Amino acid sequence: IASPTLRDPNFARTVVLLCEHSDKGSMGLVVNRPSEHTVAEGITGMPEKATLRLFWGGPVQQQVVLVLHRHAIDTPEGREVADGMTLGGDSEALMQILESDPQAQARVRVISGYAGWGAGQLQAEMEEHSWIVLPGSAPLVFTVEPESMWSEALRELGPRFAHLTTIP
Repeated sequence: IASPTLRDPNFARTVVLLCEHSDKGSMGLVVNRPSEHTVAEGITGMPEKATLRLFWGGPVQQQVVLVLHRHAIDTPEGREVADGMTLGGDSEALMQILESDPQAQARVRVISGYAGWGAGQLQAEMEEHSWIVLPGSAPLVFTVEPESMWSEALRELGPRFAHLTTIP
């Protein structure tokens, strides 16, 4: 969760799902920034009925499209990242789901771009108190409205952090 003191416009008041972390670097997805476009508008070749909102996942490789989904969707080759959430998988299977199953769309986030940190960069930002840690939560990512997700995530950490939501 971005600290209220984090002023970088790419990350101000964001919730980032950390998907990969090693001594070589880290990769995550901003999960509370819906774009102004639907999947059909933002991805060439998608049928017009793909009305799912396209999310902005971060400033790195914005032409790359990633799919984050909940455990209830069966896709081969996906990689579990946290709390029953899976990143990627067989693209044809994912596209079939997006085209044919309106209920499944509530368990899918199509995300353009990602957030990336070089070796030691995220650790340095943590030491500067730029980020507040909350375990990954599928209900937070998939059921809380994106506009209120940052505040809700802080409130989940209790009164010590809930007061941060009132900082302008």
